[in-house]
Amino acid sequence: MRFLLTFVLMILSLGFCYGGNDKMFLKDGIKKIQLKNGITLIYKYTEPLPIVSVNIFIKLGSINEPKDKLGLTNLTQILLTKGTKKRTSNQIAIEIESMGGDLGASASEDYSNVSLTITKKYFSKAMELLSDVFLNPTFPEEELQKELVVVDASIRSRQDHIFNVSYDLLRKNLYGEHPYAELSIGTTETIKNIKRDDIVNWHEKYYGLENIIFVVVGNVSCNEVKNAIEKYFSDIPKGEIPEEKIPLVQPSKKSVVEKKKFEQAYLMFGFITPEMSDEDYTKLKVLNTYLGSGMNSVLFQELREKEGLGYEVHSFYPSRKDKSHFVIYIGLDKSSVEKAKDKILKILEEIKSQPVQDEKLKEAKTYLTGTYLLDHQTVSKQAWYLGWWEITGRGYEYDQKYITDIEEIKSSDLQEVAKKYFSDNYVMVEILPE
Repeated sequence: MRFLLTFVLMILSLGFCYGGNDKMFLKDGIKKIQLKNGITLIYKYTEPLPIVSVNIFIKLGSINEPKDKLGLTNLTQILLTKGTKKRTSNQIAIEIESMGGDLGASASEDYSNVSLTITKKYFSKAMELLSDVFLNPTFPEEELQKELVVVDASIRSRQDHIFNVSYDLLRKNLYGEHPYAELSIGTTETIKNIKRDDIVNWHEKYYGLENIIFVVVGNVSCNEVKNAIEKYFSDIPKGEIPEEKIPLVQPSKKSVVEKKKFEQAYLMFGFITPEMSDEDYTKLKVLNTYLGSGMNSVLFQELREKEGLGYEVHSFYPSRKDKSHFVIYIGLDKSSVEKAKDKILKILEEIKSQPVQDEKLKEAKTYLTGTYLLDHQTVSKQAWYLGWWEITGRGYEYDQKYITDIEEIKSSDLQEVAKKYFSDNYVMVEILPE
C-alpha cells in the first residue's frame, strides 16, 4: 500500500495528465500525448521560474511551395499577427505586451513555428490570444503590401554583404531546381506573384491537425496545458498534408567565378551532405566543429593564424530534412585566393588519410556539447529544440540522445565521413573585386 501511494505521488509530481481518449508516451520526464481532439502535444515541466513557452510547429516550409511563389509560407507567418477576426494588429501587440509576454512567428525551408512565451499567471489568457492568431487571421491587404516592401528590401540588401552573395551563388549551383537553391523568404520575382488569396488558401489548407505539433515547456501542469489546448483549439480543422515533389540533388564539380563591387575576395566550397535523419548527421556535426567552429578549429589555426591567408575562416553544416550541404569559406585578399584553395583541399585530404588526434577530437566534442547545452538555458529554447527534433524527423527524444551520440564518436568516424562526402563533386565559388 505504501509503495502504491509513493508511486502515485511520484506520478503526480511530474505533472501527470491523462484522459480516457488520450494516448501518452513518457520518456525522461517528457511526455508526448495524443489529445482526444487529435492534437499532438509534447510537454515538459520545469522549475523554478513561473514562465511557460508554447511552440506550435507546422510541417510546412519553402520546400513545399510552388516554384513561382517562393516566400509564401514566410509571408503567411508574418501576417498571422497582423490582424484577426477579433483583433487588429495593434490590439494584438498591446495585449501581449500588457501580459509581459512575447508572441512571434517564423518560417524556414523545412518547417514553420509560432511561439509564445508568457508568465504562468497569464497562461490561459495568452493561449486564447494564440488560438485567435493561429486559427482566425484575416491577412489584411494593407498589411500584406507593407510586408512585401519589407521582404523585398531584405532580399535586395543581401547584395550588400559578400558572404550572402557568395552563399546565395553557392546554393544555386549546388541545388539547381531543388527548393533549397533559394531563400525561404523567396526572391524579388516570386514574392511579386503572391496575392492575399494565395495566403488565405495556404493557411486554410495546411494549418490543421495533420501538420502541427504543440510543444509546451515551463512551470505549468500538464492538465492545465491539456485543458487550454482542448478549450481554445477545439475547432481546429484537419487540414491537408503538403506535397513534397522534390527533385533529387545531383552533385557535380563546378567552379564559379564572379567579380563584384567589394574590396575583398571571398572563397567558398560546398559539398552535398546528408539530411538530419541520416546516421552520419552527428558525425558530420563533430567534423564541422573540428574543422571550422571557433578559433581553435583546424581551418582557423592553419589558414589564419599560421598562414595569415584570411581574416574570416569558418565552416558550417546546416540541419535539413532533405539533402544538406557542408560549407567552408574564407574572406581574404585577391592575391591569396590560389594559395587558400590549395591549403583547404590539402586539409581535407589530410582528414581523409590521417586520424584526428584524440585530444583534438575531445576538444571538438566538448565545444559542440557545451554550446548545445548552453543554448538550452531558457524554456523557450528547450521547447524549440524538442519541437525541432520532432518536426524534422529525428523525434523529440533525440534532444537528449544527441549528446550521447556526440560522446560516442571516434576519430575513425570522422575519417569515414570525410572520405564519403568530401569528394571531387564540389562547388567552388570565388568572388573577386572588380
